[in-house]
This record gives sequence, C-alpha cells and structure tokens, in this order.
Amino acid sequence: MVERDRLEEVLEEINPLMAPLGQAFRGMAGVFGRETGVGAPRWLALAVLARRDGISQGEVSKVFELDPSRVTRVGQSLESDGLIRRERDPEDNRVVRMYLTDEGRDKLREMPRLKEEFRRRIGDVLSDEEVTELRRMLRRLSEAMKN
Repeated sequence: MVERDRLEEVLEEINPLMAPLGQAFRGMAGVFGRETGVGAPRWLALAVLARRDGISQGEVSKVFELDPSRVTRVGQSLESDGLIRRERDPEDNRVVRMYLTDEGRDKLREMPRLKEEFRRRIGDVLSDEEVTELRRMLRRLSEAMKN
C-alpha cells in the first residue's frame, strides 16, 4: 500500500487531475466490460454504428480523435466476434466502412439497461447539477489539451 500511496503522491505532483481521471475512466470502462463482455472502446464503436451504420473507420478516427490504427484494431476485433462486418467502399477502395450484424444489434439491446445502471451509479455520488458541471469542465479541459 505504501508504494501505491507514493505513486499517487508523485502523480499529484506531476498533474493533479491525471490520476483521478484515469482511475474514474478505468473504473467505468471496467464496469462496461463486465456488464457487456465488450470493452469500452468496442462498445463505443457499436454505439456509433447504431446511429450511423456504414460509417468509415476514418470518420470514427476523426470524430473521436483516435489513432486510425486503434480504430482498425477495434473494428477487426468486433468483426472477428461477429458483431460487425467491414467492407471496402466501392467508390474509394482506401475507405473501410463498418456495418452492424444481427449479432451486433442484439448486443446493443443491452444499451438502455446499461445507460440506466450508469445513471444510477453516478447519481449515487453526484447530483444532476454536479454531472452537468463535470461534463462542462471536462469539455473545457479537453479543449485546453488540444494542440
């Protein structure tokens, strides 16, 4: 325990927000993984496809500011699990589009339950006003960290 305390102390000196933000994210991502059997990045990709089936991997990369190779790996993983199919765009062979499969749509039927579960967990520790303020502050931090 002493080593963990010291590590947190060092991280606090370097950046007072990085450790708690990372811990909160890993905790939430862990819940997603346990609840769905699909990690958070993969779940995010499925959720995007639920709204924009056929989106290109490049578009996902730009919208979420992710490395294109990361999006490719997530897409390949989802495809190997049968949750999506990936196809080259017939008009531009460089573009790879992603489409939900029936199995992917079945998995997404869990979304409303998960959304409620997260709202409940967050609501246990933060008021609606605090959630709104936290979202506002995180957006401001995100913008400040852009090049």
